[in-house]
Amino acid sequence: MSKQNKTIGNQQVSIAEVKNKKIGFFSAILLVIGSSIGAGVFLKNGEVLTNVGGSYVLTIIAWIFSIIGVICMGLSLAEVSSANISGNLGVVGWVKTFCNKFLYKASKNFMAFIYLPLNFFLMPYYAIMMFQDAFGWQTEWFVVALISFVFTMWFLFVSGISSYAGNIQNWIITSVKFIPLVFAVFAGFVVAAINGNPMGGTTPLPDIKQTHKTFVLLSGATGILGVIGSVPAIAFSFDGFYTAAGMQSEMREPQKTPKALVIGLLLVAIIDILVAISLLIGTGNSNLGRINGLDNIPAWLISIIEILIAIGVLGIINSFAIYNPRYFEELIKIGDLPCPIKYKNRLDSNRPYVGLVYSGIITVAFFITLTLIGAFGYSDIMHYADAELTPFFGGEHVLGYSVNGNRLNQLYSFVDLMANWTSILVFLCVLFPMAGCLINRKTKKIDVKPVKGFVPTTLISLIIIGLGMVFVIVSTFANIFLTASWAKDIGQKIPNESGKLVIYTQEMWNIEMLGSVMTLVVLIIFLCICIIPSIFEVKKENNARLEKKELAN
Repeated sequence: MSKQNKTIGNQQVSIAEVKNKKIGFFSAILLVIGSSIGAGVFLKNGEVLTNVGGSYVLTIIAWIFSIIGVICMGLSLAEVSSANISGNLGVVGWVKTFCNKFLYKASKNFMAFIYLPLNFFLMPYYAIMMFQDAFGWQTEWFVVALISFVFTMWFLFVSGISSYAGNIQNWIITSVKFIPLVFAVFAGFVVAAINGNPMGGTTPLPDIKQTHKTFVLLSGATGILGVIGSVPAIAFSFDGFYTAAGMQSEMREPQKTPKALVIGLLLVAIIDILVAISLLIGTGNSNLGRINGLDNIPAWLISIIEILIAIGVLGIINSFAIYNPRYFEELIKIGDLPCPIKYKNRLDSNRPYVGLVYSGIITVAFFITLTLIGAFGYSDIMHYADAELTPFFGGEHVLGYSVNGNRLNQLYSFVDLMANWTSILVFLCVLFPMAGCLINRKTKKIDVKPVKGFVPTTLISLIIIGLGMVFVIVSTFANIFLTASWAKDIGQKIPNESGKLVIYTQEMWNIEMLGSVMTLVVLIIFLCICIIPSIFEVKKENNARLEKKELAN
């Protein structure tokens, strides 16, 4: 090997080419952390607590159970990703390598036409929601929509064009992310210690099992089902870690991608479990505002922490923005996305303008369409109108995010609806190649670098993550029937989320039923977008192959 060349994986590249890569090994670890850690633990801890009927012990068990599945997934992916060093397809590249053509096409369509554009719709709204929490700021839906759109366009174009700029932004944002995480861990344990009680000194939660809604939903039926049903919610906290695998063309040492994935996941897991436990024992749930029970923590400090959490959410957008145009360009390059020939000749992973325009058009169309549907065509299923916002310098709470009417509260509920399935389906896409790689241990059709402990870690992850995913899909159907049964209580007094008796009205039932039905409808739409085009694509390619074979004969 000459001094001008260096071996990477099985390939020799020039030293100059290696130096031109923007992402080093440590930056890759930060990219894994930056793309997954953020507001997930703050947003989902309360959901997990509800699923397990308010049990602190079961909540911690749910976190540990789910984290074991995710860590085993990372260890399994060390062998999976060793077969796909080149290219920017990431998860979809793994599916292409280890699974059949149909699963590859379905996964490809899911990432291109659902998952990636949806994240540029969802994450900016979650970030603005955190800013509103921080300032006690009520506003119009179109103001939030405009700010969210600006965030989307900024990251999509700045980080999409230059991975160097995206890497710098990731370093800055990831550094900021650790401040609220450290604060949450410190404050929670300190509050619990000062109050001399393991549950903290805040007002205890009501007996969640007595509330009408939670008692009858499938996830709240038993503690075990609550733990299993919490797996997807906790997996959401890790969603995005695999984006690092989709940027190997930008890495100086792409063969170290598996190690970066594992180290990053381990660090995220340790941080998340510490934050989850701290929030439970110090605040009673996932709400940092409940720490205000301690007199020496002013409201403005909690608001600053919430602002930093919002910035952390923006970091997730940044990671997807680096990956997004490169993913589209890779699909165009291998002929799996239609594109005029004159643009195919302009593909460049260093400056992916073609992929940026392609993905940008889809993203903008999604953003505008879904924003209008959410604001004008949906209901406030998640009861955002009842959310208490605290002004920056304290004072009286205000209810709801929308200043006039209910448009913004409706939009946020619609954001939650669309977010229900994104992380669940993308984790299913990750499970497919893991299972394929496990089969490959016997068939040995694909050349991989064997990893010690691959078989047990893969089986553990397939069981834990698979159980959670299957449960959510089953519960979606079951919850429609369970919600329908609530009709018998219309006009009766039932306990609400605070334990107070209220009259259960027809309007309340209509909203709950709409939420259950729409969750299933969105799943069906997503599956149709993935499956129907894939059937025609596979059929077309098979016919073309047969025609070519006949001509050859």
